[in-house]
Amino acid sequence: MARLACKYHKPVSVHSRYAWRDAFTIVAESGIEHAVFHWYTGTSSVLREIIGQGFFLSATPAVAYHDEHRRAVKETPLEQLLLETDSPVVYGRGREFEFESRPADISRSLYGAATIKGIEEAEISRVTTANARMVFHLDI
Repeated sequence: MARLACKYHKPVSVHSRYAWRDAFTIVAESGIEHAVFHWYTGTSSVLREIIGQGFFLSATPAVAYHDEHRRAVKETPLEQLLLETDSPVVYGRGREFEFESRPADISRSLYGAATIKGIEEAEISRVTTANARMVFHLDI
């Protein structure tokens, strides 16, 4: 898959639960220009390599409760951050705020990222939208 993405200049979304180092190595060695590490919860050392390679991290509604994801969002420069809902998926399973996400829940990701980073929601929205347009080659 990585070779196809590279060949056709397409971005990849990387969901690699507990195999962040391996996933980063595969993506970095493939020559892919744009990669988004989805719901990243790995180590800070691998995150620094992801950032150093110019790749992106996506903030999900899990920023409301998942400590590792919150740390990763905080450590990621705004210029390399995207927002997503990962819809449909159940967030907060077993917690009092459990919910099945839908596209409108992007506001939860926005609020969480703004709170963690101490930046106004409007600025987070502006920059992450520009990032998404660039990564996914969107002309909207």
